[in-house]
Amino acid sequence: MNGRVFSFGSSGNPLAQILSLLVFGVLLAAALIMGAVVIAVLLGLAVIFGAIFAVRAWWFRRKFRSGPPFDGGSEPPGPKPANARLIEGEYVVVTKPDADPARRQR
Repeated sequence: MNGRVFSFGSSGNPLAQILSLLVFGVLLAAALIMGAVVIAVLLGLAVIFGAIFAVRAWWFRRKFRSGPPFDGGSEPPGPKPANARLIEGEYVVVTKPDADPARRQR
């Protein structure tokens, strides 16, 4: 006996020890590279979703800062542009006649 309490997996052959160290080194390098790729993908997705969220928040702030939508009253809310022109005109509302003759007689 060699004096070890637990000797599973240990070999006295130096070639087997070198080969196992090389396999362990390759597996460790592959795990590090795979972890770096996963972290890079997660960070990339976080940046993309952060940019989408920032643009969406900017859009909502811009939309709500302008106030309620203009409903066609006399003058839109907010400051007037310096080069605003007033265009006046007249219009006539034309309705389409109904196809039902009974409704036309009323």
